[in-house]
Amino acid sequence: MYVAAWADLPFKKKPQEFLTREPGQVADTLRNGTTTQRSDLATELGIYAPNPSDGATTSNAPCVDFSHVEEHSGSFRSGAEDVLLLADSSACDSLYLLVFDKAPKSEWRHVQTVRLAARTQRPEVRFVELIQPGVSELLIHRNTTLDSGNAGQEDVLVLKMLHDRMETVLDTTERSDITLANRTPGETDIQQQKQTSTFELLKSTPNSPAQYRLLEKEVITDNKTTIRRFRVWTWDPDLERFRPAPFDGGNVRPAPPPPAKKPAAPATPK
Repeated sequence: MYVAAWADLPFKKKPQEFLTREPGQVADTLRNGTTTQRSDLATELGIYAPNPSDGATTSNAPCVDFSHVEEHSGSFRSGAEDVLLLADSSACDSLYLLVFDKAPKSEWRHVQTVRLAARTQRPEVRFVELIQPGVSELLIHRNTTLDSGNAGQEDVLVLKMLHDRMETVLDTTERSDITLANRTPGETDIQQQKQTSTFELLKSTPNSPAQYRLLEKEVITDNKTTIRRFRVWTWDPDLERFRPAPFDGGNVRPAPPPPAKKPAAPATPK
């Protein structure tokens, strides 16, 4: 006799349970609440400290110590009112992104909490409109994904509200630095490889469904060899992701300088 075991398949989305919470009250509790109040709220909203043995693994210990909390208003869905709370915690080496959504004639609801590592530096988070006018995404620079003695990596992310969740629709390396020790006793040099990318917003062509594209300028340095290449990231509505494509760097030209002002004509004596 076989007994069927029910399991959640990877492609099956669970119905999201939203918590009704006023963003201003949450921010005030994180700033000024008692330890018990902050602990209860952090547990309810999924504000967890990183696992000391594995930063990629979610722990069940709430983070209760916040050095700074700030509020930002925006709109992650068409016609909605949204608030993003940025909660800094040096004690937990984290920056927490708390997303709150309010549809017309409805209550505030806590949508999601996203944790970013902030042990050595604070990620840069800002609102941008990349795809649809009036609907914002979150553009995150300097998200540290690797930080060890001989290797470091920072990524750039784009988070977008999809299916009532904040999803990562772009994740690529912004900076990496790797230093390798001597491979054999006879070698005296140190193997070093660096990669740095900068990103600019490009207005899309008139027939493109995207409002903006991201132009990546990448520089790879391997010891004394330097390689430069360009790629453009464009929104793919079918995959609901930004997709990269090679780009001719020769087409990238700086904006022309403004015309020089003509010197004023000398006054004519009367």
